[in-house]
Amino acid sequence: MSKVSVIVPVYNAEKYLEQCISSIANQTLKDIEIIAVDDGSIDNSLMILDNLSLKYRGKLKVLTKENGGAGSARNVGIDNATGEFIKFVDADDYLKLNILEKMYSIAKDYRVSLVRGNYQTILGPIKLQDKCSFSDINENILIYPTIKKDHIITETPGVGNKLISRDLIGDLRFSEQTKWEDLAIMPVIVASSDKIFHLDEPVYNYRAHMNTTLSDFINKIPQILDIIKCLDILKMHLEERNLYDQYQKQFESLYILHTLFRVENAMLWVNFPYSKKKVVISSLIAILDSKYPNWQQNEIFNLYQQKNSLFSFDMKRLKHYINDDARSVDLKTAENNIGRALK
Repeated sequence: MSKVSVIVPVYNAEKYLEQCISSIANQTLKDIEIIAVDDGSIDNSLMILDNLSLKYRGKLKVLTKENGGAGSARNVGIDNATGEFIKFVDADDYLKLNILEKMYSIAKDYRVSLVRGNYQTILGPIKLQDKCSFSDINENILIYPTIKKDHIITETPGVGNKLISRDLIGDLRFSEQTKWEDLAIMPVIVASSDKIFHLDEPVYNYRAHMNTTLSDFINKIPQILDIIKCLDILKMHLEERNLYDQYQKQFESLYILHTLFRVENAMLWVNFPYSKKKVVISSLIAILDSKYPNWQQNEIFNLYQQKNSLFSFDMKRLKHYINDDARSVDLKTAENNIGRALK
């Protein structure tokens, strides 16, 4: 058994792949395994991986599968992992060379099954530290989710900034063939943790470019209803672990916020007609209305508006994107309206 299994889903990542794999293979923590899962790439990614597997023989395992998305590739990685802990790294991102040793040591020293840190976002020559949280935590500290329940909301659902014990993941798997697949399991993992170590420093270099979620704020998202699918799967996983009753209030806040994040996406889509934006946005609000009619009074929704000025600005201009006919509909009609607008 390795101390850490690092799972790398790979799809058409030839431009960044060597930097990603080398940043893992050359970690100061030596007892690791790297599982790279090629998800049906049609560029030179698989050839690069095969060459790297010779260079890092005994450390890098290359698996191949038909294209099914990052979630399915991560699931294959989990099923083949032997490590005590799991680390997920996307193929266009990379790690600081001592970070696995640091996170693993913290996990053992503090006896925690989850260590989280901050992101460093790489946008061309610009590097920005991103806490991806509105929890106001600005120190290295232990967090107890059963006491601080709202941490499953304030913690980013992304997996890149976390070191997770394999036992904590258990039989949880990512949703497949969906966007935002992290959201379907990450709050469950946080809620299942007795305690979490919050490491208040960058632990992951996230490269933002037009093949990442950055594009969601520019181009239309045909799979925008995947957010509802992932939220439904999240609820199912909470119920399976007998956590839903305990975190029902927090789930409601997650549902409201992440639906509204997709509303924000739609507001910014370029080359998408304003009339169709109104249909998509009004239909998303219709889904929210049907699920939580009093969502505008939600405490976390209002807190997030105070914390995030851009979100607050977007919510204030929401009325300009509402079509009453598309809002006052049932769930099925709302879904059909979105489908027709995006077709």
